[in-house]
Amino acid sequence: MKFFVSLAAALLLGGAVAAQAQTKAATPPARRGVQPKPRMVSNGATMKDGFLMKDGKVLETRDAHTGAISTESALVNGTKVQPDGTIMMADGTTVRLQEGDYMSLTGRLTTRAMKAEQDSLRQVQIMKAKGKKKR
Repeated sequence: MKFFVSLAAALLLGGAVAAQAQTKAATPPARRGVQPKPRMVSNGATMKDGFLMKDGKVLETRDAHTGAISTESALVNGTKVQPDGTIMMADGTTVRLQEGDYMSLTGRLTTRAMKAEQDSLRQVQIMKAKGKKKR
């Protein structure tokens, strides 16, 4: 019998503590402002993945990591790029990269002259668009 009395007393005491904890109005902690995440800022020009001849070195960019190559690199289409800038195309022709030339990872070669032509054509388009007046 003492066991049941002590069990009942423990239950009542536990219920009273739980009831007291529920009736207490706990104020939530004050919200504080959250600082926005800093944006990534690039210090220099970024380059697409591929190979670029710069200052007499062949630079390779893959997954936003750029560095000079020291061994031959093979591309998916069979093109091979040498550290000295010599490129053996998939069809067997050999090309040497000049300063500013770019080779994509798929094997597409873009020369500096091609880039200059594309830039000048784009500038013409921009100038034409600025010259037009809407009525």
